[in-house]
Amino acid sequence: MLIEHVPDPGEYGRPHNRFRMTAWCLPSGSAARRARELFRDQLAKLPLAADVLDELEIVVSELVTNATRYAPGPYELRLLHDHGLPIRAEVVDAGAGTTLIEHLLHRPLPLPERLDDLELGGRGLRIVTELTHGRCGTQWTRLCGTGQLGTGVWFDLPTQP
Repeated sequence: MLIEHVPDPGEYGRPHNRFRMTAWCLPSGSAARRARELFRDQLAKLPLAADVLDELEIVVSELVTNATRYAPGPYELRLLHDHGLPIRAEVVDAGAGTTLIEHLLHRPLPLPERLDDLELGGRGLRIVTELTHGRCGTQWTRLCGTGQLGTGVWFDLPTQP
């Protein structure tokens, strides 16, 4: 399901501001795959290098995978456009993990002393931080589809040249 918010037109049919949000509800069983497809389709319209697009797709996949693994649904992928600012992508769930996620996004990652210290999990949010160059964070938000209070994990897309 696609949800869009565009401000009411002002005088002469122009919006009062240029904020636009597009949100997609993600199916629980295939949320990460669907989010990657939607994200790639939307960003194909922008002048981004293929390697940057690949990295951002990894970021979306990590965020949606974490949401479906650790938080209750429903889940949404959002793109927020505001005139003069970078495009912001956001993954939203019905969980209450903003404080913990913010900590995990920005914690220092120690180097392991032994190979056994490398865990299979727990590094996804660090990958998000690295691939977005720290332009990421969390916020409380409401899901567009249900109005439930939840957690949004966002990242800003690189500005176009």
